[in-house]
Order: sequence, then C-alpha cells, then structure tokens
Amino acid sequence: MDGRLALGGRIAAAAARMGIDRVEEALGRALPRTPEQLARPEVVNALLRAHAPQGAVPLPPVRAARLAGVDFESSNCRNFLVEVEFDEGAARDGALPSTLYAKLPCAERTTRAFANAVGFWETEVAFCARIAHRMPIRVPRVHAAARRGARFALLLENLHALPGARLFLNRDMAAGTTPDVARLCLRAFAKVHAAFEGLPAAEREALLPLRLHAYLSPGGRARTLALGAAAIGPAQRAAPDLVTPAHAALCRRALEKWDALMAVWYAEPLTLIHGDSHLGNCFLHDGPDGTQVGMIDFQGLQWCKGMRDVQYFLADSLEPDVLARHEDELIDDYLRALGERGAALDPALARAQYRACAFQTLMVAVVSLGLGSLTERDETVRTVLRRSLALADRLDLGSWLERL
Repeated sequence: MDGRLALGGRIAAAAARMGIDRVEEALGRALPRTPEQLARPEVVNALLRAHAPQGAVPLPPVRAARLAGVDFESSNCRNFLVEVEFDEGAARDGALPSTLYAKLPCAERTTRAFANAVGFWETEVAFCARIAHRMPIRVPRVHAAARRGARFALLLENLHALPGARLFLNRDMAAGTTPDVARLCLRAFAKVHAAFEGLPAAEREALLPLRLHAYLSPGGRARTLALGAAAIGPAQRAAPDLVTPAHAALCRRALEKWDALMAVWYAEPLTLIHGDSHLGNCFLHDGPDGTQVGMIDFQGLQWCKGMRDVQYFLADSLEPDVLARHEDELIDDYLRALGERGAALDPALARAQYRACAFQTLMVAVVSLGLGSLTERDETVRTVLRRSLALADRLDLGSWLERL
C-alpha cells in the first residue's frame, strides 16, 4: 500500500508540474509542447544552442524549419520529422542534415503524468546528453537534449536517411525475428555490456544517477512492487486465455519474494543495459565488417546484468518454439562476443542469470497489459506476454522461485 500511495503522490506531483508548464508556456518560458510549436527556426535554434550534448559540435543555425508531415509509431511520445534549412555559408565537417528526428511528450495527460512519475523520459534525456557519444555501437546522433519541468525535447539524427539502414517496428517484433538477426543483436549488446562493465560507482553515478534507476532509486522498490501488484488482476481479466490462475499465482509469489529477486538481479558486477532491448528498438546498418546492429529509444536504461538485455530480447522477439531450438547457441554466441572484448562470463552463471531475469521480463509484460492505458496501445503487448509466459513455463520458474 505504501508503494501505491507513493506512486500516486508522484503522479499527482507530475500533474501539478504539467499545469505549471502551461503557465510558463503562456509566458514564453516552456519547452515546446506540440510539433507545431517546435518546428519554428527560433525554437530549433534555441534548442541547438542551449542543449547540445556533452562533447558535441552544435549544428549551425537554421534559417527555416517546417514539419515534414511524417510521424512515427510510439507508445508514449510524439516522434516526427522536421525539415530544416541552414544559413547560407554554414560550414561543418560532413554533410548537414535536411531533416531532424524530433521527440516530444505524447498528448495524453495520463501517460504524461505516469511517464514523469516513473522517470523514463528523464532517463532517455540523460542518455542523450551524457552517454550516447560513448556508445560502442551505432545510436542516433544527438543534436539537442532538453528537459524542463514535465516536458522534454530531443532533436536527433534521422536514421531513415542513413544509407542502407533498416529500422524495425513493434509489428516486426510481434511477427518474430530469425536466429540470424537475433545473433547480430546479441553481439551488439555484448559490445555495450563489455564497454561499461565494472565502472567505478562514482562514474556510474555521473553517467546515469541512481535516482533514475527504475528499481534501485529511492522508492523504486516500493514503486515497482506496487505497479506489479496493481497489474496482475487487470492483466488476467484482459487476457484470461493467456494469464491462467497459476500464472497469476506465480506473479504474486514473485512479488512476495521481491527483495530476494532484486538481490539476484542487482548483485555486482553491473553494466549498462538498454532495458527495453526488443527487436523494435534495434536497427540494421552497414558497418566496416558488414551488417551491424544499432539501437534506439533508451527510456529503460539502467545498471544491471548484461544477461537481462539478452533474456529480454530473446523472450520478446522470437516465437517460443524458435527460441527453444536456438536458445543455447544464441547465449553461447553472446558469451563468445563478451569474451572477445575481455568481459568473460561463466556459461553456467550466465544461464542462471538468464533464468532469474525471466521474471523481470514477465512482470514488465504483465504491467504493460494490466496498466496498458498508461503506456501501450496495440496487440504487440499480448504477443510479448504470451511469449514471456511460455518461457516462464519452460524454465519452470515456479520451482526456481520457491528455492530462492
């Protein structure tokens, strides 16, 4: 109950902050709220000038900005293209972009309040401002990352203009990918996990502070516990064909052992993980060694076990029968990629972490369906939940949990 009250208080505070933002908007001091407000040269220039990320060379001033009429699928943001023209004579190493990929909060007030209460928008802004330039894999170049009040604004590289790039959608994830694509994705994860493993606590805090950690932040344990408890019943009612009484009992038992689960998930050493590492957040691009994988949408970023990204991707992005046939070889390939980068992980320990992380993936799916009006809108959630439940059954997570 304490967790639910705390979450309710944070949502109320976020709603109040949204009201203050509207007052500041009237005074000309707020970040843009709509695509129309952003797609103006003076607004774009203010963002580029004041909010270029660490270590980046700001784009030169634009003389024209307008909406391109292209919007992109998102569960909780407004993602769209802005066409820009730069001042004549603007010079910079490399070609200047003709479009910018913009992200703003969605229009729905409930989702906006929830996102601010949980903090996943602030997490993505922190990634863009402090971490993106350090990533060992391809991510969108960041031109501006701003956050003020309950609003944020991102101006990013338009990857759709990247020659040879193939971006995936959530519907591609729902269709299910192949072991070959999965192998490419896991090798990209290994590059990230190896690069950030074993960082000193002070450096981790400077990059992504503990207060933004979904589970370990002050109040995070109670908040995630409350979300899980609130979602089980609605998820079972929304999908009784998927969430059986035994599955619901399994989830409730996991919540009873939440502290023990957290101790397993977050025992050192930790590394930086994407946190929402399904196919829809990956893209293919041409690299020096052939086709490689990059990543987008870092709202779930956290310090955790690297196997969490592996398990989450495989559970969400492959059909259960395909995963069952290829699971061992895919995990082993990920471990080889880690070892090539000096971050060896024992195969038996890796599989123990894989099994343990399956509960976190399952609860994410349950919350997404049970509280879907807050973040999600489509059938993809049911597909992810079905796959997560199938894996929980195959791994016999109930027996594992009782021994925890």
